Amino acid sequence: MISINIAQIADEMKKEGDVAMNKILTRRFRLRVTYDQFTQLFAQSANYILRINGFSHNFIVDNRNESTLKQLHLYLAQSEQFAGDLRKGIMLQGRYGCGKSLLMESYAHLQNYLIKRYEVYTFPLLTFTTSNFLCTEIAKNGVLPCAKRAFVIDEFGREPKSVMDFGNTYNPMAELISVRADKPTITHGTTNFTLETLTSDGFYGSMIGDRLRAMFNFIVLDGGSRRM
Repeated sequence: MISINIAQIADEMKKEGDVAMNKILTRRFRLRVTYDQFTQLFAQSANYILRINGFSHNFIVDNRNESTLKQLHLYLAQSEQFAGDLRKGIMLQGRYGCGKSLLMESYAHLQNYLIKRYEVYTFPLLTFTTSNFLCTEIAKNGVLPCAKRAFVIDEFGREPKSVMDFGNTYNPMAELISVRADKPTITHGTTNFTLETLTSDGFYGSMIGDRLRAMFNFIVLDGGSRRM
C-alpha cells in the first residue's frame, strides 16, 4: 500500500495551478505606467479612432468616464488594485452612445500600437470587431477560425440570435461564447444590455449566461449619450 501525504500533494497541485495561471497572465500585455501617463496615451489613441471615423473633436477625460479609465489602467497594469478578476476579460456596459465602443476600440488600438512599436509579438494583437460581423463570419466559416483570436467584441446582444444552416437553427454567438469560455483566450466586449437580459431566453440563455460570468468583469460606464 502506498502511503500518501495528502497535505503535501494538495500543496504541490496548488503550486502547479498557480504556475499555469501565471503563464496565462504573462502571455497578456502588461503596461506599467502611472495613471496620468496612461490617460495621455489613451487620449491620443482615442483621438486617432475619432479621426478615422470622421470626427474632429478631441477625447476628454471627465466624471462620466474617469472611473472606467482608472479600471482599464489597473487592468492593463495587471494591478491587484483592479476591482475584478485579472484572469477575465472586460465587458463594458452602458446606454446607447455613452462612449463604450470608443473606449474599448481605443484600448485595443493602444495595446496594438505598443506591441507593434516595440515588436513584442509574444503578446496577441487585439481585433476590434462587432458581434454582427462575427455572427456572419461564423455562419459562413464555422466557429473554429474565431475560437482563439484575441477579440474586443462590440455590441454583444445586438446580433441576430439565430441563423439557418442547412435547415437547422443555431445561435452563432452563443456557440462562440461556449467555445471561448473553455480556453485561456482574451475576450473583451461592450453591450447595451444588463447581464440579466443577456442571460434571458430571448438572448443567450442561462447556460451561456454562466459562461459570460466566468469570462468577463462587468463594468458599467455611466452617463447618457455623447452623440451630438
